This record gives sequence, C-alpha cells and structure tokens, in this order.
Amino acid sequence: MSAVLIVLLALAPAVQAAQMRGSAGAEQAAALLQTYNKQLTGSKGVTPVTRVVNLLKEMQNTLNKEQEEDEALYDKLACWCNNNKYEKNGASDSATAKISDLEAKIEMLTARSTELNTKIKELEAEFAADKSALAEASALRKKQLKEFQAMELDNIAALENLKSAIMVLGRHQDAAFPQMAAADVNTVMRAVKAASAFMQAKNGETYQPSYNAQSGAIFGVLKQMQDEMKADLSEAQKTEASRAALFSELRAAKTSEIEAGEKMSEAKEDELATTDNDNAEAKEDLGQQQAQLAADQKFLANLGTMCAEGDANFAKRKESRLAEIGAVSQTIEILAGDDAKDAMSTTFSFMQTSKSDKLRRNAAAVLRKVRSPELSMLATSVELDAFTKVKAMIDTMIATLKTQQADEVKKNDWCKAELQENEMQTAKTTDLKADLEAKAGQLEATIKTLSEEIEKAHLDISNLNLELQRASENRKKENLDFQKVVADQTVTAEILAKALDNLATFYDEAAFAQTHAGKKQTPPVAQMEYKKSSGAGGVMSMIEKLIYDTKDITAESKKTESESQAGYEALVADTNDSIADLTKEVTSKTKARAQAKKDLSATNSDTAAAVAELEGLGKYNGDMHAECDYVMKNFGIRQKARADEVEAMQQAKQILNGAR
Repeated sequence: MSAVLIVLLALAPAVQAAQMRGSAGAEQAAALLQTYNKQLTGSKGVTPVTRVVNLLKEMQNTLNKEQEEDEALYDKLACWCNNNKYEKNGASDSATAKISDLEAKIEMLTARSTELNTKIKELEAEFAADKSALAEASALRKKQLKEFQAMELDNIAALENLKSAIMVLGRHQDAAFPQMAAADVNTVMRAVKAASAFMQAKNGETYQPSYNAQSGAIFGVLKQMQDEMKADLSEAQKTEASRAALFSELRAAKTSEIEAGEKMSEAKEDELATTDNDNAEAKEDLGQQQAQLAADQKFLANLGTMCAEGDANFAKRKESRLAEIGAVSQTIEILAGDDAKDAMSTTFSFMQTSKSDKLRRNAAAVLRKVRSPELSMLATSVELDAFTKVKAMIDTMIATLKTQQADEVKKNDWCKAELQENEMQTAKTTDLKADLEAKAGQLEATIKTLSEEIEKAHLDISNLNLELQRASENRKKENLDFQKVVADQTVTAEILAKALDNLATFYDEAAFAQTHAGKKQTPPVAQMEYKKSSGAGGVMSMIEKLIYDTKDITAESKKTESESQAGYEALVADTNDSIADLTKEVTSKTKARAQAKKDLSATNSDTAAAVAELEGLGKYNGDMHAECDYVMKNFGIRQKARADEVEAMQQAKQILNGAR
C-alpha cells in the first residue's frame, strides 16, 4: 500500500467528523487551515509527511478542546436539570402535602358545617317547643286563674251571706223562727241556699242538711258551714298561690331556656357562617394548589424528557469524538514511525516533481479560496490522495450541500410563513381582546346606568305614592271643610229665613192693619203716636241678600268640591298610570341589567381566553424566533457561501479532470 493511500485512509474519519460538526467548528477549522498553510509554506526540508503529522496534531488538540467545551456545557445542563428536578420535586411534595391538608380541612369543615346545621335545627326545634309549652302553660294558667277568681268570688259572696245570716240568727236565738222579720228570714234563706249549694258542690247531690227547723239547729249548721267554707277558701287560695309560684318558676325557667337556646343558635349560626367561609377559601386554595401541582408535574415530565435527550446526545457526541481522536492518534503513530519515514521519503521526493502533484495543488488552492473547514480538509485530501476518491468525495459533498441548500430554503420559507401567521393571529387576537375589553367597558357602563335608572324609578314610585297619600289626605280634609261649609250655610239660611219670616209677618200685618183701620177718632187728649221702625224694610232686604249669599256660597262650594274631586280622581289615575309605567320600566330594565351582567360574564371569560391565547402566541413566537432568527438572518450569506462552495468544488473537479 502506498503512503498516500495510508494517509487517505487515516484521514477519512477526521474529514467525516469535520463534515458532521458543520459551522459549529468553523473557528477551529480556520485555525487548522492557517496551520496547514503555514506548514505548506514553511521552512525548507519539511516533508509532506511532517506537515500531515503536524496537521493531525493540531486536529487532535482541536478535538480535545471541543470535548472539554462540550463537557463544560453538559455539566451546566446537568446542573440545571438537577436543580430544577430538586426544586420541582420539593414543590410537588409541598403541594401534595398542602393538598392533603386542604382535603382533610375541607372534609372537617364540611362535616362541621353539617353538624352545625343539624344542631341549629335541633336548637330551633327545642326553643320552639319551649315557646309552645310556655304558651300552653300560660293558657292553662290563665284558665285556672279565671276559674279560681270565679270560685273565690262565689265563696266570698257565700261567706258574706252566711255571715249576715249568722248575725241575724244570733239576734234571735231566744225567739221562735217564725217570729223573725221578713228581711231576716230572706237573709237566712239566702244563706242557707248558698251554703246548701256549696255543700252540694263539695259533697255531691245527695247532701241533706241534718238539722231541724229550729233556729238553734240552723245557727249551728250555718256556723259549721262558715268554718268549712273558710277552710276550703283558704286551702283554695293556698293552692292558687302554689300554682302561681310554680307557673312563675316554669315561666322563668322556660324563658331562660328560650333565651339560652336563641343565643346558642345565634352563636352556632355565626360559627356556621365562619365555617362555610373557611370551607370556601380552603376549596379555592385546593384548586390553586392542584393547578400548581399539575403545572409542576408537567414541567418535571418535560424536564425529564429534555434532560434524558441531552444525556443521550452528549453520550453520542462523546463517543464519536473519542473515536475521532483515537483515529487521529493512530494515524499520527503510523505516520511518525521510523518505518513510515524511511519508506515514504523517496516517494514524496518523486511526487513533488510530478505533474499529478501540481494538479492536486492547484485543486487544493481553489478549494482553500472558500473559507470552509470542510473544504480545507478536502484540500488536504486533494494534495494527498488520488483523483478518483477526491472526485467522488467532491461529488458527495456537492450533493450534500445542495440538499442542505434546498432544506435551508424550505426552513426559511416555513419560518417566514409561521412567523407571519403568528403575527397575524396575534394582531387578530389583540384586536379581539381590545374589542372585548371595550365591550366589557360598555356593558359595565350599561349596568351602572341601568342600576341608577332602576334606583331612580323606585324612588319616583315612592315619591308618587307619597304624593298620592298626601293628595288623599288633602282631599279628605277638603271634603270635610266642604261638608262643614254646606252645613253652616244651610243652618245660616234657615235661621235667616226664620228671622225674615218673623219680620215679614209682623210688618206686613201692621201695614195691613193700618191700611184698613180707617179714620181714627181724635182723643180728647193728644197722645204720643207710635210708628214702627222705618229701617225694617232695609233690614229685611239685607236678610234676603244674606240668604241669597248663603245659597251662592253653597253653590260655589259644591262647584269647588266637584272640581276638586274631579282633579283628585284625575291625579289618582295619572299617578297610577305613572306608577304602572315606572313598574314596567323597572321590570324591563331589571331584565336588561341581568342580561348585561350575563353578557359581561361571558365577555370577561372571552377576554381571559384571548389573554391566554396571546400568551401562547407570544411563547410560540419566542420559540420560533429562537429557532428561526439565525437561519433567516444569515440565509443570504449561508446560501451564497454554500453556492460558492459548490462552485469551488466543481472547479476543483474540473481541474482534477485536466481542465485548464
């Protein structure tokens, strides 16, 4: 095997690795190219093998440096993964513990709420029963007191009768019973009847007084009855006092129990309100913790996938790079050996003067004009390899570059389309959010306006009812005044008519008498002549005018009353119509406000959805820029550079084919 073929086989893995690294190793490839050019133009006496060994050593150093940088970046990634796993696992454990505590708390508060509701119902039933029992006891006590008072009055009356009878009999102990006065006999008989009624009520219908019809026997019986009735009355009074004391104690106890039950019920209701509020807050906290736990678990799942992919990719890169380093080291050992130096010294001396060497150097020079690490490696291969394999590698690289060129065009077009679609969707969603916020503002203003109008309508209805009430009161007062005026004018007219009739009767008769009296005989002694008042006619005229005035006043009052009543009825009708219109307005505006609140709730939900969509679009936009900015920004440069590479390789191939 020739030395050129040995070097080509040794360099093949390095060339492929350089192609795989692509633009990431551009700086290292530039340094490698600079070292290679330096070796080509170096001091005299340096053989091509020495240059290749030096180039391989530089490649080995570059690969080691890349491995160190890759390991440093991987350590940062691993540290980031571990920190996030630790933090999110801790957060998940904390959230799980909080969720467990909140679920236990909600269960406890729910049970406590149920217990309090049951206890409140029991307390309400208890003090309702106590109130019912107290009412029944009060009714029974009232009945007993009424019966006792009636019995007490009857007994007191009977005792008074007995006392009177005993006093009467006491005055007549020495006389016969029939000799008593009639009043005394009646008194005794009433006493006996009252006593008999009492004893029959006490001893039953079969009671028969065991006494003879003698005053002494009657007196003794009455005395006995008096003593027994006093004793029974005293016993009844004691019983009544005992009942009154027992009822007072019962009422005090029941009242105390009712007050205690109501206070306890109020306390339980306050505790129930606090418990329900704490339960609602705990449920809200539980929802937030569950949402946070779900987000943390999702982040952990994505983190695990991403970190696992990072570990696998690093392991693959490390394996490939170590294989490449091993191949370079092995090649250096092969080329640096004493046997290789001796065997290839004469071969390279001859090759440096051959025409093929000149063609390869020309092809390598064309390839080096394009600043690409892949072409630099290819240039090295051109100088060291036969034309056939180099041309095959050129064809492969041209095909690869064209494929990359087409893929990059597709990628660039896709990025532009996606970013444009994202921008359009973002603008559309932003406009929708602005429209929804404007709609929400309009709905809030509408709700506020409707609430104010409803409140004003309620106030107007209250004012109209108040005015109607005042108008009714004024109408009643006016009607009373009208009735009084009519009554007064009627009485006044009657009095004036009576007075006028009286005057007219007197003066008209006098005038008639004077007219028909004829000539009077002149008395022997001149007498004073009596003349009726000449102002009577004027007075009667005034009375007649007053009578007419009373009629006018009455007529005017009736007219005014009729107008006032008609005005009042019109006011009532108008007010009722206004109240009906306002009530309809309140109903319609209440429905409109309810619909506006419903629309506002839906609008707020849509706004929240639009905000969430904008956040998603913003995140996707950031991801797209992270993925596409480099491609789009350098698209023209990369396309031109890659086209130049293709053109350079095509020219190199033509040179190798013998073209000028």
